[in-house]
Amino acid sequence: MSTILLCIATGQNLANLIPALQIKPASVWILATPAMRVQAQTLKKLLDRHQIPGRIEPFADDNIATLETESLRIAELLDGQHVAFNATGGTKQMALVLTETLQGLVTEPFGILYADTTHQRIDWLRPKGRGGEPMQDLLSLEDILGTQGFRLGDVNSRHENWVKTTENRGQLTKDLGDKAEKLGGFFGALNGLAQRATRNDDFSPHQELDYEPSPLYGEILKKAQSYELIKWDSGTRITFTDQGAARYFGGGWLEEYIFFKLRGCRTKDYAINAILIAPDGQTTNEIDALAVHHNRLLAIECKTLRFGRDRSKDADIMYKLDSLSQRVGGLMHQRMILSARPLDEISTARAKELNIEIIAGKDIRNFPDRIRAWMNH
Repeated sequence: MSTILLCIATGQNLANLIPALQIKPASVWILATPAMRVQAQTLKKLLDRHQIPGRIEPFADDNIATLETESLRIAELLDGQHVAFNATGGTKQMALVLTETLQGLVTEPFGILYADTTHQRIDWLRPKGRGGEPMQDLLSLEDILGTQGFRLGDVNSRHENWVKTTENRGQLTKDLGDKAEKLGGFFGALNGLAQRATRNDDFSPHQELDYEPSPLYGEILKKAQSYELIKWDSGTRITFTDQGAARYFGGGWLEEYIFFKLRGCRTKDYAINAILIAPDGQTTNEIDALAVHHNRLLAIECKTLRFGRDRSKDADIMYKLDSLSQRVGGLMHQRMILSARPLDEISTARAKELNIEIIAGKDIRNFPDRIRAWMNH
């Protein structure tokens, strides 16, 4: 017999979406309290995208008497159906009253489950003996964003031309990342030239270094010239071939480095340089990288400038990452800062306080290991 999955709309709808995708019911009934009507609509839209029929049932929750009346109404509507009740959402009172009422009235087989997102498990409380089952790796980036009411806007890594350009200069990008420990000061110099070249939307390709580059720095400049990103006179004069080349040396190379590593680690989904559209449909946020694996989101911010020069700006970077990752990732999110240069003590302490993982300087080469550890956690 076909199953109807009954759930309660909540602000953390991953706990409703994952069981729906895993169980594959004939339909999902979403109980929507007055406070959760928007979340119920959000969940229904996601179910529609996965071609799972959804039905929203208004559900008053003023007091215990109202809960009993509403639960009886739902139970009578479902009588004769094979029902699985996801008891994860709502208040404890709602879950208890619904469970008791459904058990008393639904004549067909009746199951109760709890979605434990922390341990990535679906626990079956009824029928007895069914136990638990691991959550399958089901969610895309759009799914996770969607449960929080966000949409994915433009994404560089999903444009064929961007991928082709990135791949063409891939060896230079990998050299910059793998040699970050030795190139730290040079990153600052290149970033400064790139910022000056693109300031105020007035492209000024000809720029001057403040010093003669060392042999190692010269090797990087020669390679950049071979990829037609710059022209270099073997001295202090550097000419960016276009604004895209300037943006690359202004920090874009680190985003491209992440692209190669996330693709190589085979995360389920990822996006580089993504625009996120807020639930109001107007507000947008840009983030350097997002990765999704086993229903969890990792938000990554890239920095090639040195932390410690502007305390206010350093704090803003971390607080913005902390806030945005919580808003778009729900309960199952983590965040990371990938910095081409080591962080100062104050920034390191703030990151620890906000539970932001830091990968900086010489540790950048270990970024794939850290990603695989996150994937397997």
